[in-house]
Amino acid sequence: MVHDSVTRNDLKILGTSSSVGGYFKDVKVTGECKFTGDVDCLKFSQTGEIKVDGNLRLQHMKITGECDVKGRIDGASLRGQGQLTAGGGLRIEEIKLTGGIMVTGDCEAEELQLTGIIEVSGLLNAGKLELGLFGPCRVDAVGGSSISIKRSRTGALLRPGQGKKMSFQARLIEGDQIELQSTQAQTVRGGRVIIGTGCEIDTVEYRDTLEIHKSATVRNPVKLLR
Repeated sequence: MVHDSVTRNDLKILGTSSSVGGYFKDVKVTGECKFTGDVDCLKFSQTGEIKVDGNLRLQHMKITGECDVKGRIDGASLRGQGQLTAGGGLRIEEIKLTGGIMVTGDCEAEELQLTGIIEVSGLLNAGKLELGLFGPCRVDAVGGSSISIKRSRTGALLRPGQGKKMSFQARLIEGDQIELQSTQAQTVRGGRVIIGTGCEIDTVEYRDTLEIHKSATVRNPVKLLR
């Protein structure tokens, strides 16, 4: 992921600036910065607004603000609050974010904890996915071992009357353990499946157990034979 044979120096930016990118040890930006090429670093921390015209490769990332990457993002960990946009796909092993993730292409993680909004044009693939809905979310397909999609309690308190806008839409959701709220999907396929409040699902295919809340709609429940 990160090339360690190259010489790396720290990059610190305060205020408004630009950089051609390159290989760095620690990148710390407070303010606004535009990178006109690829950025490859060990640590990346920002407070403010970042734009990267190329790809972003890193080990650890801490974000407070907005980070817009035209290319692909690859990393080991991401933490913080703000909005992350990847125009060419995203793979980060561990994500804990409050805010928004917008990905053109696929989004991959071992563990993804997000309170906020997510939009993925391709596959959202996470071993463990915990999503607290703060607004309308849209993903083509979701795959994982443990999938939990629920309405954020914080969001309901901060934005009263916005309940209907807290929704998750997907064509397919597939996993071992699935628990859903406020989700609209064509197909949900899993082992143990819980369809909670506010869900509208066309077809649920389940191997072990299926629970459906009285306020949810499942048009076609199918028990899969082992």
